Amino acid sequence: MRLIVAALALAAVAVILLRLGDPGRGTPLWPGAPYTSEHRDRAIRRGLAFMYESIARNPGHFKEFGHDLLAAFYNIAVTSGDPELRRMAWSMGHERAVEWRRIHPAPPAGVDVNDLTDLIFGDDAAGRLGVPDARMHTQLREAAAHFSVYDYLQFDPVKEPPPSDLPKQCEKCGHNNPRGVTVCTRCGARLEMHNRYDLYQDALINSYTGDRTGITLGAHYVDVLRLLPAMRPYPPRLPHNDEDYYAGVYTVTHLVYTYNDYSQFRLSPDCFPEEFAHLKANLRQAVAEKDPETMGEYLDSLQSFGLTVRDDLIRAGFDYLLSIQNRDGSWGDVKDPNPYGRYHPTWTVIDGLRDYRWTRVLPCPAF
Repeated sequence: MRLIVAALALAAVAVILLRLGDPGRGTPLWPGAPYTSEHRDRAIRRGLAFMYESIARNPGHFKEFGHDLLAAFYNIAVTSGDPELRRMAWSMGHERAVEWRRIHPAPPAGVDVNDLTDLIFGDDAAGRLGVPDARMHTQLREAAAHFSVYDYLQFDPVKEPPPSDLPKQCEKCGHNNPRGVTVCTRCGARLEMHNRYDLYQDALINSYTGDRTGITLGAHYVDVLRLLPAMRPYPPRLPHNDEDYYAGVYTVTHLVYTYNDYSQFRLSPDCFPEEFAHLKANLRQAVAEKDPETMGEYLDSLQSFGLTVRDDLIRAGFDYLLSIQNRDGSWGDVKDPNPYGRYHPTWTVIDGLRDYRWTRVLPCPAF
């Protein structure tokens, strides 16, 4: 049965790609655009086919990143304006959800908090793709209750914003040091601190997913969201501040994703004026730095705020991304040995280029 489902998914991909015909002829994306809608649509489908055939169907890659890949297929399937793309993503996602259930029948004994969180993400996505498992969900909820807010988030959003003095695990000896310590108490090595924007981004994702699944992952989303004013302003692009700058940008994009239910709703720029302005001010930086991954996140976030191909920023992003697709259909560095570095840029670019079937504009949060 599993082989039949996989064969049907692959056949659906082939049929949809064949239907697109010559992308060089068709309707320009806007008057005078160098690319057509057909070119854009074919590029998106080639990217999705790469994610499925080269990454998701690779057993080793899927075992490690299946939870994330299922989320990608599900989000594309339920939010895309193009019905063919929805069907393609759903077919791929459902087939992979069946496989995810096969290789993850239950939480392993002694599962750590990071692996448990990945399993909860995968269980949620698999269920939404039509392959639920009530027994597994109950087991995950029971396992999750054994961990604290500090295990999940490393700080307590009910008590404080993300701290700046929380050391990472010592790179030299692996020791976990207490907060505020700058030199490892075991080996004396200098410690690197967690970036507070990284902590906040993770807290947004975990708390959103926890509320969505009914399995609390440290805190509720409303408690994390209310800390947003403390994260402003976001780090501007400066020489040698890669970590701070990108952590700030990805905090903004993941605020958008978690608040708009991963592109199901529009947002008003009036609700998040600082975030909207930060995205607009920095989008062209992704072109300068040859960064398709971040460009994809700029584009889908700004489109959620209401920008369209009538806006010069969106046009600049589309032109850049459509000009640099790899021969295998992916975006990003083809020599990257990490599967995440191959599929995640491709996913973000697909999201940046595709049309959405937005429903309503969400109300502003109450801070």
